[in-house]
Amino acid sequence: MTTEGSPAGNSTYKKLAVQWLNEALCFVSSSVVADSLVLRNRQLLVAAFQDQKQAFS
Repeated sequence: MTTEGSPAGNSTYKKLAVQWLNEALCFVSSSVVADSLVLRNRQLLVAAFQDQKQAFS
């Protein structure tokens, strides 16, 4: 019995696994960027508020 010309049984699963991993990593990286931007904006707002407070003191 020969298996010439038949694809590997797990080739589809490997492609799906790579695609899923790629999508998961993209989601995580975009979440980290969004969180860091929120944190940076928060830090800038706090710094600006402290500068205003000192200017009026």
